[in-house]
Amino acid sequence: MRSFFRSLLLVLACVVADSVSARADLITLSISEQGTGTFGGQAFTNQLLTFSASFPTTLLASPACQSDGNCFIDNFVILPPGLGLDVTLTVPGIGTFLGEDLESVAFLYTGNLQDIVVEGIYAVGGRFGVPTDPIYLGQSCYDYLPDQYCPIRASTSGGDLILTSVGDTYSTNVVITDTSAVPEPSAFTLLALGLISLTAIFQRRLKISLQFQRPGF
Repeated sequence: MRSFFRSLLLVLACVVADSVSARADLITLSISEQGTGTFGGQAFTNQLLTFSASFPTTLLASPACQSDGNCFIDNFVILPPGLGLDVTLTVPGIGTFLGEDLESVAFLYTGNLQDIVVEGIYAVGGRFGVPTDPIYLGQSCYDYLPDQYCPIRASTSGGDLILTSVGDTYSTNVVITDTSAVPEPSAFTLLALGLISLTAIFQRRLKISLQFQRPGF
């Protein structure tokens, strides 16, 4: 009986350890700027556009980032496409949409998550980036970029964003969400399987023990 409970405690400890190691806080980096233009063919004027990029903290220590300086250049971090960034664009009065080609984010990181400084969110191929430089808007775009890049645009699940003007300032924000309080379904699955297995073992041992017991005289 004691060995059964010791085994049960061991399984519970393994499940908890696995659950903790699988969790990671979520980092959301945002850039907001006033802009005028069109979104999915719908015109808007002087709206506060918010671009957000989210990723787990474990990504910074992952082999995909650590090997061969893929992400880090001293204290400057660029998370390139293909790392699973979740990028969204929010346009007031229209909605929030996934950024289909907004797949890269840059920020300053010295090792402390609380000191992250957002630098930019960019589209694949350099066709779009925020904060937006006004020289790339309107007709002046053709003076600085190849014709195929103009007008600059960002593709989203709700259509293309095309800006014609932006404000003089922008703001950034960093939010770190603690996800450790949310148990993963895999933890419950492992716990259930462990309990079922140990119960079966215990019942089998008990049955064998009863078979070998002799009635008293």
